[in-house]
Amino acid sequence: MAAKEGKALKTTSRTVERTKSGIPGLDSLMNGGIPKGNLVVLSGDPGSGKTVMCWQFLNEGAVNQGENGVYISLEETIDSIIFGASEFGWDFKKLLEDGKLKIIAIELYDFERLKNTVEDTIKSVDAKRVVIDPGVIFKLFFDRELDARKRIVSLGKMLKRIGCTTIITNEIALDKTVSLYGLEEYVADGVILLYHTKIKNRFIRSIGVLKMRNTQIAEQLKPIKITENGIIVLTKGQLYEDVN
Repeated sequence: MAAKEGKALKTTSRTVERTKSGIPGLDSLMNGGIPKGNLVVLSGDPGSGKTVMCWQFLNEGAVNQGENGVYISLEETIDSIIFGASEFGWDFKKLLEDGKLKIIAIELYDFERLKNTVEDTIKSVDAKRVVIDPGVIFKLFFDRELDARKRIVSLGKMLKRIGCTTIITNEIALDKTVSLYGLEEYVADGVILLYHTKIKNRFIRSIGVLKMRNTQIAEQLKPIKITENGIIVLTKGQLYEDVN
């Protein structure tokens, strides 16, 4: 159940170990960060900042937290990822050379081979953080939705068994949320939503934590900014205030 922002977590007597996201302001919406080992679906409309947030999450782990990462790209090339991250000051080329990050650009459409590649890559660098982006490409692997649901859920269970903190992105339309073949409902521990909200004659980017297992979450949508250093969450701002 969602709790008011800032209220202490009292669900268990055991301290929940957390993964720091690296996004200023985001962890305060989740009582200190994503519980380690959680599988999170990050949903948002085009241009809302999903991929940038994933890069920031992996960079934080490799540079500041001593946690190797794996980035599974189902759309972009390795070179374009390295270049894109560099525009925010994140040196993915060095992280690759140092063995702290592994990027795999998947061009095959055999889901079992994809699943095996993901597992082998995680184990090869002892990764603690994993990103699969964009998850919406999964639909190209299947002719029937039932098959997609079964196999994607099995992928989610495999990632949770390995114990990495994982983010899988999902693209949604501006006016509605579309499930990633049941991953959010049946397997995912958390769902984070990125929005473009139209206010008068402009769009405001915002973020909300819909659910997060083993933690209490803030109820409010909060505005975000994409800066030259990455995404920041304006935790003291209200969504309908004028965001400069």
